[in-house]
Amino acid sequence: SNVASAYYSSVTGGYINRATDSYASVSGGQNNEASGDVSSISGGYFNKASGEYSSVTGGQENLATKSDASVSGGLRNEANGVASSISGGRSNVASAYYSSVTGGYINRATDSYASVSGGQNNEASGDVSSISGGYFNKASGEYSSVTGGQENLATKSDASVSGGLRNEANGVASSISGGRSNVASAY
Repeated sequence: SNVASAYYSSVTGGYINRATDSYASVSGGQNNEASGDVSSISGGYFNKASGEYSSVTGGQENLATKSDASVSGGLRNEANGVASSISGGRSNVASAYYSSVTGGYINRATDSYASVSGGQNNEASGDVSSISGGYFNKASGEYSSVTGGQENLATKSDASVSGGLRNEANGVASSISGGRSNVASAY
């Protein structure tokens, strides 16, 4: 059965849903729990919104654990940073302040304002770093970016790799347009 156990909380449908903090709401689905103050879950299965003002729109086994965090859908995604967001995909993590993952599989945005748009096994771990897509790419420098390709690294501030395979932009403001196994390491 459904439970709405806090001040102005509500559960309007579904099965075994819980709204357990003030103004929390669950609209439907199954086994969902909105446990953050003013948190909400629209539907899906085994989703949890535990951060204040957090939300999960749907999908399965998604978590929005910090204040203003959101997951729109997908499977086993975790928005663990304040105001972090995940639009969809599977097993993605946005764990820092204002970080985001748009989709894909096993992508991580782990520093403030970092973003991953898609692909697989990509990690944007530098402040304001970004990865557009590809496979096993890493942008760890502040303001660094990897547009796509496979196993590319942008490790210093303002470094960028546009694509290719196993390229490394290791110098401040260095860039590699593409190719294979190239290194740009000077300032």
